[in-house]
Amino acid sequence: MAPLFNEIISKIYIVEGDYVKTGDPLFSLDLRSFEAQLETSKANLTLATVQLDNSKKQFSFYERLQNKTAVSEQAYQQTYYSMLQAEKNVKVAEANVNEIETNLKRSVIKAPVDGTILQVNCHIGEIASIIPFISSQSTWLTAANGTLILMGTVTPLQIRIDIDEADAWRYEEGSPATAFVRGNRNISFPLTYARTEPYIIPKSSFTGTTTERVDTRVLQILYQFEKQDLPVYPGQIVDIFIDSKPNDIY
Repeated sequence: MAPLFNEIISKIYIVEGDYVKTGDPLFSLDLRSFEAQLETSKANLTLATVQLDNSKKQFSFYERLQNKTAVSEQAYQQTYYSMLQAEKNVKVAEANVNEIETNLKRSVIKAPVDGTILQVNCHIGEIASIIPFISSQSTWLTAANGTLILMGTVTPLQIRIDIDEADAWRYEEGSPATAFVRGNRNISFPLTYARTEPYIIPKSSFTGTTTERVDTRVLQILYQFEKQDLPVYPGQIVDIFIDSKPNDIY
């Protein structure tokens, strides 16, 4: 989650583990620069409105003249087009005011969905960048994976399973599956089938073993489970065993 413009973070309303609802504030940005811009834009709008009013009065005066030859055609046309330009200037000034007022409203970043705060990678006084980057030697935002705030639904938790394309034919949709916690094989729990993403993609999650192929393409399956009192957390890697067809080729 990132802001729509670069600005200094002035307040953070949440911490990791908080549950938020759609529309709840997450953090806010420094408004002083926008408030100054708004005052300038409102002054420009006032000036443009006065100029439009003067142009309309001048043109109306020419229109009411009984003797049309009292003013040259050139002066008449200049007054007319000056009035049109003044009308456009007012519209531009109004648009600038509306844009800044919208930015003021957007300076409070709110939760787009209901969910739990998993990571807060920003601090008061840092610059919330539109495109966050990793830097250990600057005061700019240092966000893991370029994310200022990571949030999501943890009830139920979902597991994304990579199945090698060579074994994809063995998988039957909805097959029973069991998860085992790494480091303690005695902790296991059944999984409920959620959905299959029917598109083979390059494998992006690697275990680091020397025998692991890096050119593998995988079919991704999603299963889910209720966390309850299980010692597992979002982002954790677990081992999955899925009932499948025998690896026999006839």
